[in-house]
Amino acid sequence: MNRSKCISFIHNISIFSIMLVLFVMPVRATNLDKFISDGDVKLNVEIKTKEIVVKQQVVVEVEVLSIAPFSEELVLPYLDITNAVVKKDEQKVVCSTRTIGENKWFSQKARYYVYPMVNGEFSVPKLTISIGIKRNVGTEVKGSIHSVPQSFIAKTAVTNIVTDELVVSPNAEFSFLTDRPLTDEFEIGHAITATYTLSVENSHMMLLPDIYIPDITGVELYRKPAIKENVFNRLNKSNTAIIKQEVTLIVQKQGKIVLPKQSINWWDTEKNQLESLMIEKQTIQVGDSRLFDSFSYPLDGGFFNDEAVMKWLISYWYYIAIGLIFFVSIIRLVLNHSNDLTHYFIARKKLDTRKLGIKFCCNVENKNYQKAAQNLYVLTERKLSSKGTFHQRLDPKSVAIWNKLLALGYSENPSQSVSLSEAKALLEAVNKVPKIKKSKFVFKWDLN
Repeated sequence: MNRSKCISFIHNISIFSIMLVLFVMPVRATNLDKFISDGDVKLNVEIKTKEIVVKQQVVVEVEVLSIAPFSEELVLPYLDITNAVVKKDEQKVVCSTRTIGENKWFSQKARYYVYPMVNGEFSVPKLTISIGIKRNVGTEVKGSIHSVPQSFIAKTAVTNIVTDELVVSPNAEFSFLTDRPLTDEFEIGHAITATYTLSVENSHMMLLPDIYIPDITGVELYRKPAIKENVFNRLNKSNTAIIKQEVTLIVQKQGKIVLPKQSINWWDTEKNQLESLMIEKQTIQVGDSRLFDSFSYPLDGGFFNDEAVMKWLISYWYYIAIGLIFFVSIIRLVLNHSNDLTHYFIARKKLDTRKLGIKFCCNVENKNYQKAAQNLYVLTERKLSSKGTFHQRLDPKSVAIWNKLLALGYSENPSQSVSLSEAKALLEAVNKVPKIKKSKFVFKWDLN
């Protein structure tokens, strides 16, 4: 009997619990609906700019307001818009309080950034936002609130330019930087690292065009993978998209080498006009520029004026005489000791060549391939007449080793290495390359 009463009591408690849960759930939902219907909980979705151009940033601001404090932080739902790139604001939700009328309101704000990729009308669909508020001490009400769909229009900024090749922003910069001044005089085998940087305000790195650097005559060019990033400015609450393209150039011939002009099309959203971000062509001098420029100096007028020459000779004849005596003395001294000087320079050259070979092998063994390539360039400069094209006279096996050495030195490929035996084989092949006799120089007046 007692057992049956106990079972009956448990049964009644279970039924009462179920009824209590079923009763409380609609009360909670009704309470949240009442907050919304009474205007004590609000949802505002605002599009800052209604008419924009393709790829221009559209800010969709979402704000929830409540008379009661929030128990949960605002979480934006997933938003997908056809033919547009949509990104949530990666910054924290902005929480604040403000007075509207005579009431104190609690506010939470977050943003979407929308970038339309084609022209036409775009719609921000109805958003369902989950909200939790503290009704009384120790109790809270949860539910959802819905927004009204919003729309905006995107127009084509420029019809004759491909969208992928255009940046759209109120502010954009295109810069060029090298690891050493281009005004330096370079030698064959020297390397220069150039970095092209594009910065676009109020944009996203997914929208940036690639920076293409074409091949350049007289230069071996190694392109590194482009680096893209988003940098958020906390002062003006804006995002700047940045792309950096780095290239390493190894000069292979003497004379002037020209890096071509680079340009990027930019639609200025503040002025509503097309601009061009430009980096002018850059010139690299390989060898002694004074030697090349001296051949093109005009021979008529200027210094070669009879009256000017006579005045100069009369004014400085004393110094000219001393200079001539000193020059003749040096010539006699050199002629008297020409054999000794010849033997000395030959021995010194062999010693320097041997030292360079040792340095080359040490750098290869230490995997410092860039310095090893520089050692080989200097070595060929001393042994051969044309150091920039010495690899064209090597056997195929040595050429393969040379190309691998260059790739490791300037493209940073850690998956390969050059062994010491390969380095010695390449060094031996270079030493066996016959020296090309220099052709006799014949002066021409029309030489440029």
